[in-house]
Amino acid sequence: MRYWIDRRARELSLRFMYSLDVKSSDFSYDFDNFNENVSNFWDSNPINNYYMLKLMRIKEEEMIVIGSTALSNNKIFLRIISKEKFNSLVSKLGNISKFKTFLKIYNLNEKIEGHDADFYKVLRDIFENSRKVVTKNIIKNKADEIIHGCAKNIKPIDDQIDQTIKNWRFDRINTVDLNILRIAVFEILFSKGIPVPVSIKEAIVLALKYSSDESCGFINGILDTISKRALQ
Repeated sequence: MRYWIDRRARELSLRFMYSLDVKSSDFSYDFDNFNENVSNFWDSNPINNYYMLKLMRIKEEEMIVIGSTALSNNKIFLRIISKEKFNSLVSKLGNISKFKTFLKIYNLNEKIEGHDADFYKVLRDIFENSRKVVTKNIIKNKADEIIHGCAKNIKPIDDQIDQTIKNWRFDRINTVDLNILRIAVFEILFSKGIPVPVSIKEAIVLALKYSSDESCGFINGILDTISKRALQ
């Protein structure tokens, strides 16, 4: 679950940093102004909810965790149900992939077609047979940590990137790739508890999703060099 939370937090951090279009040469970290920008981002973010359908082992029992959360508040709402019971309820539909799509639409409060009544029935059954857990919005909190950490340390982070690139200029790195690199370098140099290989792998995952296949090798090479230099 930790990796799932961190991955969603990185995605949100990337969206914010891309929207702000931070350039190292002209960025000045003012705590109050920056906090206002972050707050406005959470309030206006079109992705108001996050969907999760995750298999976990809790006290030696396989459980399904279903969760959705409004990013503008500081709560995350989870439903926990045994895998056996979940499979029994969802098997009535015959197609779990369609149910996953339904959950995403449901969590985003988008219009659901009338013929999806069977999905509603199963969802109600799941809620009746599950345990509700309300906790802090750790996804949003983690994203805030990444965003502020990158902003506070942007100059040393960008210096590390600039010193590492070869046959290319820093100002020619496209915005998405640059911010993926910043997030990973922040984790490698300034964050604790995340193994370096994980940070590099997750940066490549972001590149595959938001950039291009060509960017993966570029990003991997830079992060590999920076991580080795950090260990010297």
